[in-house]
Amino acid sequence: MEEITPEQKGQLKTWAGQRDALLLEISNLRTAKEALVTSNKEMAHSYSNTNDNMNQVIGRIEELKKKEAELPLLISKEVASLQSRKNCLETEITNLSKLVEVLTVQKTSLEKDVSSALATFNVVKDEAITLDGVVDHVTRVSKNNVTLIDGLVAKLARSLEEIIEVNKKNVFETNVVIDKLPRMLVEAQKHNLISKKL
Repeated sequence: MEEITPEQKGQLKTWAGQRDALLLEISNLRTAKEALVTSNKEMAHSYSNTNDNMNQVIGRIEELKKKEAELPLLISKEVASLQSRKNCLETEITNLSKLVEVLTVQKTSLEKDVSSALATFNVVKDEAITLDGVVDHVTRVSKNNVTLIDGLVAKLARSLEEIIEVNKKNVFETNVVIDKLPRMLVEAQKHNLISKKL
């Protein structure tokens, strides 16, 4: 068997180096492929989600277009409603302005009446204070008079009771005399002490 020459050894070493480099590149390419496959799957999933989202956005855009088409009619109705409310408010403002004018006149009149009433109140208050003093004086005097009258009435009641007792006694004695008088007259007539004509 022939020995490998140095040139052949060098060539084999070169080929071995190239082989190792190719194997490393293949390994790197496999890793990159796996990463690309994973990335591709993720991108496919992301694309699917993005596509779904895009379809949803498109659907929303279509709905918004429909609503946008309906908007002028709604705005027209709203404007008409607001115009009607504006007219009503303008009419109400006109009526309120007239009412304010009337109320202003009434307010001026009421202010005069209140001013007059306050002046009258002050006069009446002063008179009431004076009258209160008079009433207080009269009340105190009346209270003293009532006490005096109560004393006089009590004395008068006692005097009347005494008079009534005396009158009762006199009536009783008079009744006794009246009761006995006819018999005394008869006895006196019997004894010719008095005239029978009596």
